[in-house]
Amino acid sequence: MYLRTTRRKNKDGSIVEYYQLAHNERHPDIRKPVARIIHSFGRADELDRDQLVRLCNSIARVCVLKVIDPISDSEETQHKDPLDLSNDLKLIRTLALGYVIVIEAL
Repeated sequence: MYLRTTRRKNKDGSIVEYYQLAHNERHPDIRKPVARIIHSFGRADELDRDQLVRLCNSIARVCVLKVIDPISDSEETQHKDPLDLSNDLKLIRTLALGYVIVIEAL
């Protein structure tokens, strides 16, 4: 399942975005994946953000995960974990090690 966004252009030229909860299924006749809409949340500009955050938190609670909302002003997001180095690290470059692994395996 995933959150799908679709856009539609109105007659006046404005673009409206919609949120949908979707799931890919394989069509039995054509044997290709087809998106099945499970729930339509409606227009993105008319949605209550707090309701979506509550939905995320309830799903995370069932999956034993923690959701951090970067926009909220709660105290848990303002306290920085001293062991969290993700903001202090900077990625300089990456190397492709696939060739090295293949050569070592041979």
